[in-house]
Amino acid sequence: MAYTIMRFKKDKGGAVAGCERHNERKKEAYKSNPDIDITRTKYNYHIVQAPKYTYGRKIKELIKKYECKTRKDSIRLVETLITASPEFMNKLSEKEQREYFERATEFMKSEIGEDRIISAVVHMDEKTPHMHLAFCPINQDGKLSAKSILGNQKSLSEWQTRYYEFMHERWHELERGQSAQVTKRKHIPTWLFKMADNLDYLYNKLSNVIENINLIDMKKDKAEALDILSEFVPKVQKFSAKVNSYKDYIRELEIKVINQKYDNKELAEENNELKKQMGDKEFETSMKLMNMQNQLKKYEKYIKKVPKEILEEIDRKEREHNYYKDKEMER
Repeated sequence: MAYTIMRFKKDKGGAVAGCERHNERKKEAYKSNPDIDITRTKYNYHIVQAPKYTYGRKIKELIKKYECKTRKDSIRLVETLITASPEFMNKLSEKEQREYFERATEFMKSEIGEDRIISAVVHMDEKTPHMHLAFCPINQDGKLSAKSILGNQKSLSEWQTRYYEFMHERWHELERGQSAQVTKRKHIPTWLFKMADNLDYLYNKLSNVIENINLIDMKKDKAEALDILSEFVPKVQKFSAKVNSYKDYIRELEIKVINQKYDNKELAEENNELKKQMGDKEFETSMKLMNMQNQLKKYEKYIKKVPKEILEEIDRKEREHNYYKDKEMER
């Protein structure tokens, strides 16, 4: 079966520059990202050209144009991921793929207004062609309000239904995926799984450095440990905020999902039944999410052992880094 896919992510001011770097491939680090084939990056293209300067500056211009009131924590950008099931997208010719994304962009223009779109770029350098359409959430009344545009879970589901209907007019084989309101499933972003792997790597590296500190090279080892901690601690904080946002969902899973290490036939059958209901991929994702919660507890327990003055120094450096990142976005 082929399904339409549309997902939204809301970004506050500080996250806008990171979104731009990813969408417009402005970061050298992407060369080491296994999901990106840099030999194909040259085939990426825009449906709506990105501004010549920065996303942040374009957003400021729109806010000024509509005389929007803003707060420090205002949502300034909404990232929209637009694609379809891999089996559908990959069977289309490149011309048909472009037509798909152009049609999806027309849908977005009709929903939010053409001038609110900051950029719409198609990534051909990952496994499945997809489009990142970024827009400034200024509503029809000229107010900066992502809430009034996207609304609650029900409103988002209605958005996705309208998108499906619009795309289905052209491609009749497309189907509307079952609403998350019905399945109760949660979308878990890919970056969270990557962060979990990265944190595990940093945790093991840090443990080895501290364990191997010796009197001869103590100064060097301490400096290395501090460098790792400076990366590790802020990432754990971000990881914690995201994993804890799934707290209720994880609790439901813990009630339903039975750990297979227990040799209990009745429980194993119940587990297999749940697997059938959720599907193999979703079941596996749910297991990983539950494991993340255990990872988080381990990391937080480790951080509690770090001297307070070191944590304060790391926090100061992180705030300083964010300050300059915001300044970069404003340019």
